[in-house]
Amino acid sequence: MTSETDALVFECSLDAPPEKVWRALTIPEYLSRWLKPADDIELAVVTAEENKSLTYRWREAGQGAVTDAEDSLVTFELTPNDDGGTWFKLTHAPMTVPVAANSNCVNALLMAA
Repeated sequence: MTSETDALVFECSLDAPPEKVWRALTIPEYLSRWLKPADDIELAVVTAEENKSLTYRWREAGQGAVTDAEDSLVTFELTPNDDGGTWFKLTHAPMTVPVAANSNCVNALLMAA
């Protein structure tokens, strides 16, 4: 679940067709040249609809399952243009995960108060 007010959205038109943009987002060596994620970033595919939409879970390497740091979701939406290019929309939003009421996390205690 994400909060739209916390999301960063970037949109633009690209000269390449959606299939080519898709390859740049899904082939690791192309992704690393194009997106250039830092070495301490782990990416994992959450959802994918070929040549249309792709969502990665973005996480700093080494974070455990229970942590104060928030993971985020990076979603790419690809829409073909009439000129053969792609309307490109990138949304980077924090991912909030519900915390169990019996959790020992400080955040859970504050939320229950």
